[in-house]
Amino acid sequence: MPLLLTILGARPQFIKASALTRAIAKKIDLGWSQSIIHTGQHYDAKLSDIFFEELNLPRPDFILRLQSSEREARMNEMKLGITNAINECSPDAVLVYGDTDSTLAGAQAADELGIPIIHIVACLRSFDLEMPEEVNRIATDKLSSILIAPTTTAIENLHNEGIFGNAPGGDIMHDNALYFTKDMQGLKSKSVLLTMHRPSNVDDLPRLESWIHSIGDWCMLHHVEAAFPVHPRTKKSLVALFGLVWSQVLLKKNIHAIDPVGYIELLRLIKTSGLVITDSGGIQKEAYSCETPSVVIRRNTEWVELVNAGHAVLCFEPKDLNECANAQFGRTIDGEDVLYGDGEAADDILRIITEKLS
Repeated sequence: MPLLLTILGARPQFIKASALTRAIAKKIDLGWSQSIIHTGQHYDAKLSDIFFEELNLPRPDFILRLQSSEREARMNEMKLGITNAINECSPDAVLVYGDTDSTLAGAQAADELGIPIIHIVACLRSFDLEMPEEVNRIATDKLSSILIAPTTTAIENLHNEGIFGNAPGGDIMHDNALYFTKDMQGLKSKSVLLTMHRPSNVDDLPRLESWIHSIGDWCMLHHVEAAFPVHPRTKKSLVALFGLVWSQVLLKKNIHAIDPVGYIELLRLIKTSGLVITDSGGIQKEAYSCETPSVVIRRNTEWVELVNAGHAVLCFEPKDLNECANAQFGRTIDGEDVLYGDGEAADDILRIITEKLS
């Protein structure tokens, strides 16, 4: 029975792995088994363990305990741990998702040992090399044996770079959003979901403060409430800005800080909100899947089709938030333009993997 060693380390990867895990269980005739390594990139149980529980993911066969807080040292720790796991379980291929440090560490470890690398959600480009994720994507694509591109834009990126891979005609994050919301009631409310975690927004304290004031002022002007699941990185900066009363400061701006939530609860918040304001790559796409418009507080996005279709707008400067939010709040996404497939991309991916490695 052929074995995949799947590298997971951050929230989007746990979610993506859920769809392919269901496909492996459903497509018994293809004969795949899976071993999972958790790199420890996200150490907070609310950002990792909860996803294994609610998504019915198999418990990891290997769990790394990273000691360093410095990126280069953590990368080396992950590479060493992944190398040891490869040597122990002798997989037929190493499978990585997306663009995190875990993705690149897995690809580098597999490449050094001559193991085929499968990169799922490959070939996305923001064309912003200041983003660590962009550097990770490019490097991982160059090392990978099988590249699974989720969109026609990603396929074009492949061809423009002289790389020719396979596309399943859909995206597994969209698979999951449809799968887990199929029985949810989606009545939209006068509320907003806010998420913010990127270093460019939250490590720069004056910029973070500007975002809080701009978003809060818009919420108060329109008499809406914003739910704000606060990432640990963001919380650290909010404490530095406003002290221990940071959550009360936000509450006065109609921004309700809450603990990080699990994936299914996050989908419920997205589906019942009238607007999503986010700097997350995954959440802007989940907003589309849940038929909720979004404002992406970044200079650019790897999911350019969302902007082209009007389902998302980019807002790089806090001063522009009012105009962008007004344009998007309460808009209807009817789903007639099928951007990410029909919810069955994982089955196609597993078939492609089988064909390419046979």
